[in-house]
Amino acid sequence: MNESDEICLICSNAQSKHSEEQWSFCSKKLIDLGIMRYCEFCGLTKPAKGMHDRCSKCDEKYPFSNH
Repeated sequence: MNESDEICLICSNAQSKHSEEQWSFCSKKLIDLGIMRYCEFCGLTKPAKGMHDRCSKCDEKYPFSNH
């Protein structure tokens, strides 16, 4: 594992080692826990910051929700 690999908070494996199926499962869990945020407008998944956040890809503002 190199220095740029981040460890997944869900399964403790390097994120670069995830298969597409594994990353789908882990990212859904991260969103459910409120650690990551999913933009319903463009599909970007990114770290959650604050109660309201703006998507860095499509610039839409969306509220924090882990439902």
